[in-house]
Amino acid sequence: MKAIIDPRAGFCGGVRRAINVAEKLLRQGGKLAVKGELIHNRLEMERLCNLGLEFVEDLDQTGDRPILVRTHGEEGRFFQQARDLDLEIVDATCRKVKRSQEVIQRAYEQGKQIIIVGHVNHPEVIALQGHCGSKAMVVRGEELPETLNPTRPTLLIAQTTVSPEIFNRWRDQLQKLIPNLEIFDSRCSFVTRRQKELALFAAEHPAIIFVGGRNSSNTALLYNVCRRVNPQTYFVENETEINPDWFKNLDRVGISGSASTPMWLLQKVAEAVEAFNEVSIPHPVRDAPIGRRRESIENSNKKI
Repeated sequence: MKAIIDPRAGFCGGVRRAINVAEKLLRQGGKLAVKGELIHNRLEMERLCNLGLEFVEDLDQTGDRPILVRTHGEEGRFFQQARDLDLEIVDATCRKVKRSQEVIQRAYEQGKQIIIVGHVNHPEVIALQGHCGSKAMVVRGEELPETLNPTRPTLLIAQTTVSPEIFNRWRDQLQKLIPNLEIFDSRCSFVTRRQKELALFAAEHPAIIFVGGRNSSNTALLYNVCRRVNPQTYFVENETEINPDWFKNLDRVGISGSASTPMWLLQKVAEAVEAFNEVSIPHPVRDAPIGRRRESIENSNKKI
């Protein structure tokens, strides 16, 4: 049996940049601290901690170490506190997130009403709130915020990893309600593109093992994309969670992951899958359903 790693899987540009910055400093023997998770992948964080990265609960615990700003960004008061403590700041905020922060701050200074489509407790959204005095309304479900004022000039913006379906639904709804609505589509193009690529990859394999962190919004989003296309999609955080019954009598399995899943982890999962069964066993009905799934998803891509 062959385990085939998704050729387009791996870190997004923002995560790759943050990891490279951290690794470079740590491998040179430098010290480095971070408040909160740099990215939402426990095993990758453990690897960086083994290189010397240290987590702190508060900035006053940083000591003489530089403080690394995670990809999700931080509130303005974080930077002010770091300056007050005379800390060296290593800013690894995703450039897309940084741009969202600038747009929100400008809208706030102009007195606009701000609506963020996303998860209210997500670190990126919390950081965005910090650039508008925590005055933004965060929406995701179906209900309009009670404090929404349709007569005010309003900015609509998104958490970078929110799904197109959710953002587009809110955009269409608010355009009908608010005459003076400014829309800033801050969704990450990597995430949007990956949904289409991942759907095709899932359709081409009889089973998919999707690897990622359990506390990652992007992981949940992309896993569900896989699952909708191919019901034989299984989620694992690492290779120890693999069940060989998932791919019994198959000759290949697709391996993929989210924007915060490192390639080394995908390779470990692929090696573990192949170790379960070293003899290829053809699947007698594989080709027909896969062909139908691929045709179906290519047509549905127009809706993503």
